[in-house]
Formats: sequence, structure tokens, C-alpha cells
Amino acid sequence: MAADPRALVIVAHPDLSGTSRVNRRWARELAAHPDEFVVRDLYALYPTGTLGEKDVEAEREVLAAHDTVVFQFPVYWYSAPALLRTWTDEVYGLGWAYGGEAAAPGEPGRMLAGKRFAVAMCAGDVEANYRREGTVGFTPAEVIVPFRATANYVGATCEAEPFTLFGTEGALTDDDLEASAAAYLAWLRGLRDA
Repeated sequence: MAADPRALVIVAHPDLSGTSRVNRRWARELAAHPDEFVVRDLYALYPTGTLGEKDVEAEREVLAAHDTVVFQFPVYWYSAPALLRTWTDEVYGLGWAYGGEAAAPGEPGRMLAGKRFAVAMCAGDVEANYRREGTVGFTPAEVIVPFRATANYVGATCEAEPFTLFGTEGALTDDDLEASAAAYLAWLRGLRDA
């Protein structure tokens, strides 16, 4: 069975339809292009914060069907929202995503091997602070090292540089937001088509 050519975007924002401004706008932009992107809102799918056995199987089926997977979220204390971590813990199980070193990519134990991962994130702080000399002391590429390490472990790749919008808790104008949605769409298309 051929892989779905659309990019899979896993959105993890605890209040996408409420307090979210950036992630909601980005998700709305992607939803306008269903022929190019599949968007999964984890907090809408799993409002209790847990995944059952059938949920895990459903998530695995979706992941297996896509070659490009993007994780979209707001930065929470230099990490992702909790449900994305829970999702990863449950979905990337032993014998499915790893533990099958002798298996070929796409077989049990190596189901994520060969896939391409990327991260799209928004940060409340300004870009100047996401530098070694800034108050964060780390670049966005360094903040997403756990995503890159996980991709390596399961035989996938992860883009070294995330798509990042800074200053979302400051004076982000409507024009800035619209420009970010257009830039995000272009970045995703570039990933998918590379």
C-alpha cells in the first residue's frame, strides 16, 4: 500500500479552539488544504489526556500511512505540552516503533524507520532570547533535541531547524499572524516536496 502523499500534522495545544491564537490560525490554514495536509488535534481527540488501546492502534495506523510527520505546538517551559509526550510514550511502543533492529523499515519494530519528522512551534519569548547569549541560552534547534534524538532512535529523520514563531505573548499583530500562517504553509510544502 502506497503512503499517503499528504503531510501529517500532529497539533498539540490544550485549548486550540479557545485561548490559542497562533496554533488555531495555523491549523485553520492547513485545514483549508485537505489535499495536502492531514491535521490531528490531540487535545480534541483525547480530552481526558489518555489513550486507550484502540486509540493507540488508530494513531499507529495514521502514522504508518504518512512519510512526513510534523509536530505543531506552543513551547511550554522549553518542551511540548504534556499530551504530546503521553502520545509519544503510548504510540511509539516496543515492538512497533523500536526493538526490531533486524526488521526492515515498515515492519513491526521499525514502523517509523525512514519517515521524516519536523517540528513547528511558537514561543512566547522573543527571538533574541533563543540564543546562547540570550536568557533562554539555547537555540530552537537545541530545544527540539529530544524530538531529533527520538527520531534517530526509531530510524526516522527530524529536521534540525524547527519552524518557529517568536514573541507570541507580546505585540504579535494580526498582520504578523497572517504572515506566519503563509510562511508556515510554504515551509510545510517545502518539507513535503523535498
